[in-house]
Amino acid sequence: MTAPMMNAHEPDRSPARRQSGRPSGRKLQVRVSVLVVDHGDTIGELLEAAAGQPLDIRVCNDPAEALLQVGRLGPDVVLLGPGDGRLDPIEFLRIVRGDDPQQAVIVGADAGCSEFTSRASDAGASAVVPRPYRVRELLALINSLAPGPNQVDLRPLAIDLGRLRVDGAVPQMWLDGRQIELPPMEFLLLRFFAERPGALVTRQEVLEAVWGKGVSVRSNTLNVHIMRLRKRLSDDERNPQWIKVIRGLGYQFKVPPTAPDADQDFAR
Repeated sequence: MTAPMMNAHEPDRSPARRQSGRPSGRKLQVRVSVLVVDHGDTIGELLEAAAGQPLDIRVCNDPAEALLQVGRLGPDVVLLGPGDGRLDPIEFLRIVRGDDPQQAVIVGADAGCSEFTSRASDAGASAVVPRPYRVRELLALINSLAPGPNQVDLRPLAIDLGRLRVDGAVPQMWLDGRQIELPPMEFLLLRFFAERPGALVTRQEVLEAVWGKGVSVRSNTLNVHIMRLRKRLSDDERNPQWIKVIRGLGYQFKVPPTAPDADQDFAR
């Protein structure tokens, strides 16, 4: 069965029109159409992350039925997973590739399935990615494989680190389930650290990523922003657990396993 489309519309997307996806002479909102030929819980996170993105996603768990969907919808990208339906997924790939050599097809392969990975590559997969899917990387790959005119600006995804969740675009975070609004620069600073948990980053890397390369910043500006961010995280300034200074090297960001006893009034 074919699942309902998210943000669905069904334009004329025959192969002759796939490169533009829109009538000539008219400027419309560009979206990337994706046909997901997969099943089970592994695609749930992908569908959740795609909500609010300029993506039109249709899910079809039967490769045989998906062949009809490819011909009818002309998707920009096909995401193909392993399956045991009426048609072998690799045979599906061969048929699609034979009909349209330019069709972008991403194949998801489970860990340890080297034979499936090899068969997918030999059959002409545009890319083979690990399954369960790494949603952030998969969305970027989908966008990069879409025909040039149809590539879109993807909304940054929220970062979920357990106790801490950082919004993708709105300057806010959730600490132990409590929503906290952030000033813009503290939000950018937190996003930078949250994208690199456990990694050692230099002071210069932080300054260039948050304030920009070549921008003149006062020597204590970063220190002040880190101090204020620590307070919002209820961190201990004398013995910080969230943002640690590694003397002579830079900073390291980690999520403590339990909430500290520090006063949380500032964060509120």
